[in-house]
Amino acid sequence: MNTTIRLSVVLLLLLSAQAFSLPRFASRTGGKCQSCHVNPSGGGMRQLLGVQYGRERLPVPEWSKAFELEDFSTLLTNFLGVGADFRTLYYYRQVPTASGSGDSTNNAFWQMEGNLYLNFKLAKKVNIYLAKGLYYGFEIFGMLNILPANGYIKVGKFIPQYGLRLDDHTAFVRTETGFSPERGRPERTGFELGFGPGAFSVTGGAYNAEDGFGLSGSNKAFLGRAEAVVGVSEDFHLGLGANVYTTKSSAGERRTMYGGFGHVSYTDLTLLGEVDLLKSTAAGSTTNGLVGYLEAGYVIFAGFDLKFTYDFYDEDLDVKSGSTARYGFGFEFFPIAGVEVRPMYRILKENPSDVPSNEFLFLMHFYL
Repeated sequence: MNTTIRLSVVLLLLLSAQAFSLPRFASRTGGKCQSCHVNPSGGGMRQLLGVQYGRERLPVPEWSKAFELEDFSTLLTNFLGVGADFRTLYYYRQVPTASGSGDSTNNAFWQMEGNLYLNFKLAKKVNIYLAKGLYYGFEIFGMLNILPANGYIKVGKFIPQYGLRLDDHTAFVRTETGFSPERGRPERTGFELGFGPGAFSVTGGAYNAEDGFGLSGSNKAFLGRAEAVVGVSEDFHLGLGANVYTTKSSAGERRTMYGGFGHVSYTDLTLLGEVDLLKSTAAGSTTNGLVGYLEAGYVIFAGFDLKFTYDFYDEDLDVKSGSTARYGFGFEFFPIAGVEVRPMYRILKENPSDVPSNEFLFLMHFYL
């Protein structure tokens, strides 16, 4: 891959600065993951602020008011809360033929996600959290919010807090880093410690390198993460973060990932991105790869956002060919509370063997 192009991609992604889950929404509000979600890593069950944002600020105001429920709450009792996400996808995709003509297509409905969340409050600042997915297992952990500087301890089985927690499981920054159900089980058993003084957040974790039923071997994975978010004004938020994750497989392969991520949001425009260097060492040989993601969103009116995405992956930076880029454009529409419609068209470009393999995606998302 050309060095100038590679550096341009890295700088573009880093200068577009950090985000949270769902990253674009947190960027607009200038909040941290835990402001809207029970899980400090973001995603999953929503806290009161996250529920209010999803029901009051995302949808078309006039339509949402006509369908709103009075006294709505996700708290069943003072010690039990619930949540859910349900995503169904229709895709229409070009499929390269043996001759490479690309004149074949494939289309299908796919139940992309079905998650149920439960949060049990055992005592003040003590929780048990459970997220059960349709396909890829579960997250379950105990959390104690007892450390100084808004700190917490999280122990159990969960996805390590690396990079942006995107809702697109096919994004290269999720699949190629190993944190997507597209490539198997992304959860690991272990613990995380986090501190959040003011605008800063620092996280460290240790986990089983490979998880299975019962004993999982002695190899461990380690995470380090630091980030900062600054509200320049009511309508202008920006941030920057970095993380490192290292693990060793039972086959002896050592993999270390260094990542930068960021966001900037001004009025109705939001930019966010991530870039990761993937270093793999096995049998005395080292391979360096690069993966990146860029997303731009613009609010046309309340409930309707234009969206552009850019994915990039180069498996081996020492080889001039072999990189893949993917461009996506479409919009997100939130007609009423708890409902999202997202059509996207994605164009795939591969070097050197570029064959027609574009796709149209139509997502229906119901959330609680």
